[in-house]
Parts: sequence; C-alpha cells; structure tokens
Amino acid sequence: MTVVLALLGFQVVARFGFSRSFSWLEEVSRFAFVWAVYFGFVIAAEKDRHIRISLHIEALPRRPRLILFTLADAVWLVFNAVVIWHGYWFTMSMFEFPYISQTTGINLVWVQMIVPLGFLLMSVRIVQVMIRRWQGEEEHVDHRKGD
Repeated sequence: MTVVLALLGFQVVARFGFSRSFSWLEEVSRFAFVWAVYFGFVIAAEKDRHIRISLHIEALPRRPRLILFTLADAVWLVFNAVVIWHGYWFTMSMFEFPYISQTTGINLVWVQMIVPLGFLLMSVRIVQVMIRRWQGEEEHVDHRKGD
C-alpha cells in the first residue's frame, strides 16, 4: 500500500504541481493495489481474521467447534484448489498468448499471477491455522469484540 500511495502521490504532485502527467503511474498503481489486496487476504488467513459467521459455532463445546471449523476450512481449501488450478493454467496460457499492457508494455501475466499465488499462500496459512487449532495453541476468537 505504501507503493500505491507513493505512486499516486507523485502523480498528483506531477499533475497539479508541474502540469505533467505520467499515464503509466496510474496503471502500475492499480497493479500494486491488486497485489496488496491479495497479500492482505494472506495476512487475514494467517491471523484467522477472515470473514466467517461463527456466532452459532461459539456456543458449541470445544470438540464439535473444532470439527465444524475444520470442515469449513476444508471446503475453503477445496475452493482455493480450484482457483489455483484454473489460475495456474490461465497464467500459463498468458505466457503462450501474452496480453500486453497498453501503457507499460509489460505482459499482464505478471499482474495476473497473483491470483494462483495468493490463493496458494492463503491455503498454506489456512492449513497452519488448522494445525494450531487442533494442537490447542489457538482458539477461534471473535475479533469484532476487539483484541
């Protein structure tokens, strides 16, 4: 996000301070923002702070709660596997048939690659949380209540 803010800040200063505009800055800022969002997903998964409706599960005893969280995470991992699989083949096709950015001239595969990569990293974090949860090192905490 720092890169996005720095690039956009530079663009504003250049445009309004010096009456000069760089078209590539806005596009690179968008690319960096997309990557930042996916890395944010990975961080949220690592800290088990992703969107989940768990109020009804919190009322259960520990073992059934662990089973339900594990089942939900397993469904999530299956979804991630589908996205990784299709994202991988999509990015491989972009190497064969490149989409070139109009303003920067780069192959957009380098931007699109974050989709399978982000979901792969997210899956690793989900498995880590599942292991910690079953080892008793981590309990699910309702983060809406604050830290």
